[in-house]
Amino acid sequence: MGRTAWAGLVAAACLLACGSSKSNEAFAPDGGGTGSSSGGGGGDSGTRDAGADVPTLVTCGHPDCDGDGYAVPADCNDGDPLINPEAFDFPGDNIDDDCDGKVDDPVLHCETVPSPAPGTPTDFARAADLCAQNSKTNAGTVFDPLVHAAWGQVSGLGPGQTLWTSQTKPEQIAIVSSFGGDMPRSGRTMFGLANGPWGAADPRASMPLDPTGFHINDGCAAIPLMGQDCASLTNGAAAGGVNVQDWAELALDVKIPSNVQTVDFDFSFFSSEFNQWWDSAANDAFFVLVTSKALQGQNVAKDASGLAVTINSAFFNLCPAPPGPAGLSMDKSAAIQACVGTAGDASQMIYGTLAGTGYDGAAVSANDTAIAQNGSEYIYGGGTGWLTAKFPVTRGETLQMRIVLMDTFDGLKDSALLFDALRWEKAMEMGGVGRPQPNQ
Repeated sequence: MGRTAWAGLVAAACLLACGSSKSNEAFAPDGGGTGSSSGGGGGDSGTRDAGADVPTLVTCGHPDCDGDGYAVPADCNDGDPLINPEAFDFPGDNIDDDCDGKVDDPVLHCETVPSPAPGTPTDFARAADLCAQNSKTNAGTVFDPLVHAAWGQVSGLGPGQTLWTSQTKPEQIAIVSSFGGDMPRSGRTMFGLANGPWGAADPRASMPLDPTGFHINDGCAAIPLMGQDCASLTNGAAAGGVNVQDWAELALDVKIPSNVQTVDFDFSFFSSEFNQWWDSAANDAFFVLVTSKALQGQNVAKDASGLAVTINSAFFNLCPAPPGPAGLSMDKSAAIQACVGTAGDASQMIYGTLAGTGYDGAAVSANDTAIAQNGSEYIYGGGTGWLTAKFPVTRGETLQMRIVLMDTFDGLKDSALLFDALRWEKAMEMGGVGRPQPNQ
């Protein structure tokens, strides 16, 4: 059923239930045109048409006929709960979704140039396109899906019941317009996290950032992680005994727009631990842990096996081209067979580059280098290329996203993350991670 017809049913039902001694009158669009919604991450299509000439009168016995928390005049269509000042104005649907008086005028990019660097947590959220919009709420403020942003930390007990805390440090974070050959997925900026110094020329050589002797006995309990998320960190080993440190986290409290059912974002993961620590628990990990009405701190950035993105992930397949570094054991040399070189391969739906990132297999020091069979000298390293993650949400809820990167087992051999293009979809998607379309 189209939403125009649905709005009429709402009005009729309200007239029957509420009577007409007191009335609120609003105009809902009437017409049979079919509109589509796109942009801001895409959307569904329906039969709402804001361009109709003949409006349908919506009348009920209370000031909020559609029950969306907004009354006329703030609500420009009181017969449709998906149209109000807390909706996202999806471009291309020819509807003033957010009732700001203009059709299809969302704020898609809101980058700032932080001074001094590296910037505040809010600056980082804006760099990833989590933007305040144009509409005004009942409180008279601009609707802003970003409720709060903060740097995160992890705490846990170590040997002798010592409490250890690792917190995000300024040298681990950056707002950037490029990283090697990697460009923003949307707008002019993206943000980066590292579990060592951001942009290090040789991330295998960086020393730990946390104090000597840092040790958390049980990383899964400290974060906390459960089920498959814990298995991602431990590579299936017992939950206890995995230390995490050199922590980098951006925590976001996000108000989901009232007409949104799916959140999307793009990311790319890099690690110098490939392939020395491939297929082990001793490698770094990236999580986006979501607490919402449907999720209780679960990771939404995971591969088809339900595992977080580490060098063990099926997505981790950019590394020095075969034959790669010499002298690998048989099991680890098998990992190199999926490599496609350092610049990505669009024919394989792999995007993003490694060149110039420090994770490209180009030797910059004598630290852990190897001579390949073709005579070239390499350091270990690789990355996933750009990936898109999506997860379902409840319209209008406020949820927490913890974007986390950490060292596992020790503080050596660093990893990095790019994060960008946080956006919305109208339709409900089941979620998952896959390759994005190339930038237009």
